[in-house]
Amino acid sequence: MQGKRLILKLSAIIILCVASLGIYASDALHKMSPFVRQAVASSETMRRVGATGVSRCITVFIRVAENEGVDNLLADNGCKILDRQGDIVIAQVPLSSLNAIAKYNAIKRIEAGRPCKTTMDTTVNLVDTQPVYDAVSLPQAYTGDGVIMGVVDIGFDLTHPNFYDSSLENYRIKAFWDQLSKDTVGSSFPVGRDYVGKEDILAYGNSADGKIQSHGTHTLGIAAGSGYTSRYRGMAFDSDICLVSNAVSDDYELIDSTDYYKYTTATDALGFKYIFDYADSQSKPCVISFSEGYYFGYSGEDSLFCEYLTGLTGPGHIIVASAGNESQYVGYLCKPSGADEAGSFLYSNGNSATYYVQSRDAFHMCFLTYGTSEIDTLTIESSQCSTDYTTSVFSFVQKDTGAECRLSIDRYPSSFIVGDTVYCVSIESDVTISSLSPIALVLTGTQSEVSARGVSSSMFANGLADDKWNDAEISHNVLAPGCFDGIITVGATIHRTSFTNYLGNYCEYPQAGRNDGVRSYYSSIGPGVDGNIKPDIVAPGDNIVSSYSSFYLEANPNANDKSFDIAYFDYNDRTYLWHSSTGTSMSTPVVAGAIALWLQAKPDLTPEEIIDVFSRTSRKPETELSYPNNYYGYGEIDVYKGLLDILGISGIKEISKSQPSSVHVSIDESGTMILTFDSVPQNDVDVSIYSISGTLLYKDTISPTGSFTVRKTMLSIPESIVIVQLKGIDKGVTGSTIIRK
Repeated sequence: MQGKRLILKLSAIIILCVASLGIYASDALHKMSPFVRQAVASSETMRRVGATGVSRCITVFIRVAENEGVDNLLADNGCKILDRQGDIVIAQVPLSSLNAIAKYNAIKRIEAGRPCKTTMDTTVNLVDTQPVYDAVSLPQAYTGDGVIMGVVDIGFDLTHPNFYDSSLENYRIKAFWDQLSKDTVGSSFPVGRDYVGKEDILAYGNSADGKIQSHGTHTLGIAAGSGYTSRYRGMAFDSDICLVSNAVSDDYELIDSTDYYKYTTATDALGFKYIFDYADSQSKPCVISFSEGYYFGYSGEDSLFCEYLTGLTGPGHIIVASAGNESQYVGYLCKPSGADEAGSFLYSNGNSATYYVQSRDAFHMCFLTYGTSEIDTLTIESSQCSTDYTTSVFSFVQKDTGAECRLSIDRYPSSFIVGDTVYCVSIESDVTISSLSPIALVLTGTQSEVSARGVSSSMFANGLADDKWNDAEISHNVLAPGCFDGIITVGATIHRTSFTNYLGNYCEYPQAGRNDGVRSYYSSIGPGVDGNIKPDIVAPGDNIVSSYSSFYLEANPNANDKSFDIAYFDYNDRTYLWHSSTGTSMSTPVVAGAIALWLQAKPDLTPEEIIDVFSRTSRKPETELSYPNNYYGYGEIDVYKGLLDILGISGIKEISKSQPSSVHVSIDESGTMILTFDSVPQNDVDVSIYSISGTLLYKDTISPTGSFTVRKTMLSIPESIVIVQLKGIDKGVTGSTIIRK
């Protein structure tokens, strides 16, 4: 992640190149994002304590000038270029060289962010006893065949039978990069190594964190699992699979301290590229599911990450990311221009709390302490905060508790909204913030618009000690990279609230209020980073059953999530399981799998075209709202309507825009159409078959026969994709479905 010292002994030709780049006379900290500056400080600390024998690197994004000498400059400073997209380079840079290379005019910006966290809800676990595949009623003809399903996640069980096809003859994981693998001898990768082909992948068995994590095994199963012998089949169950196991905050115990800065958002970005590169090598379209996220660095950690990911996406290259589970927190405070003040109380269960405050104009931050008859006030003018990338420090002592509160404020220009300034405000005490006398943050300055956002567990508590300060709200909490444009961002809806676990115990977990397909209470709310509407779409995220890691089960037989195990089964002398989880982590692979089906129908779909499909076909969970909005985006995904739209047949007036719910339509190898009814029809059923162009190919009427199954020969219909339209009086009979003859 960081860079290295400038080497002065250069050849004549390199001297000429570097001379043309020019060197700043002053320090170049302003070019570095806060996380990179932290790495520089870490390197300096190690130098002072004499740890000179340790060579540490950081993986970063670097925006460079269009000058051939840049590559030489980086190489001669020990930097290794890992990828280039336009003027953005991803490089592994020695920490000791960051300051030196940043002083060159050709180096415009250096950014990296902390590792992500998984977006699984940790407060509620709801289990759906029906597979996601049944919930969205996917047409039989589209199964993900010919599409690469990519997943960047943690905790993979590579041996799970869910990742074979349904016959167990075809192993579908084709390539896997484990960024935490210790087997790096001969590896060309900046961290870990990759494994290609069935033999090598199965021999490896599980990702390096597979005994302490299982998140990826679950999300992959939702996106692409075959279901093995269960009903828990994933969305694109015939797709090929390419995986990256990255590093998240929960994986720190597996990372050597000298390698800490190698795992950043830039490393994650290389994981996305690895999957797209594999798909390109197979000449197949690809969608990547990413059920992770992190609190966006409003102070400027993420602009290059956003731009790089946008550059990776395009026709047949789609990234789907979770919105996050942050809407259980009141985390956003805004004082509009023209208002005198706005405020709320600070809240955190930890000893510190961090907030990003953003404004274009001058303003005041007032910290009001309640606890005595007299309210203590510390007022900080924005102009008092240092502009030279050093930390401004303030403090006060609460009279009633005697606790000292220390304030650290770092000031940076916004890298997303030109002209705005961001203030990273951290308050720290020797006791938990929640045990202090209540402290209100009040933003003042009539002519300025000022906003504040809590970071992680730092939040607001309206009216805690004074009803006047109640201006904070639940919004603006979509995690990165989901808050970026160009990324398909997914929120969660709830449909079912109960399940029976492996012990036979019936468990019910209803949410307060409605449970009929509305937004789940935890699902993050937009807008995104620059005011864009987020999420883009929502999908079922509560009570989702999928595969879980046998290695995690083996290592953690008494894990605290064991009560959400649904069933166990044996395969190849190992015990495997199905497990239930809840969160936008679960809704994200639903959408990614759906898009894989759409890519099978139209391999060159772009993110923009997918958004357009959402706008025309999504279900509106709350009809009183206007769409798109920052709760649902365009609504809940309707895979079938979307497929009709993509195939250009949504305009055929004679067909329904939904499938029959009580009839399954299929065609056997002889070309015979088979209608399987949930119950014997009591009335006539009209059957019509149309071509994709809308031409009527076949029409007949089925009279009650006393049988659940009806067969119809279709010899006169050419081999093609056709639409079968059923109409009848019996419940669930009417609807259309797409099949391939």
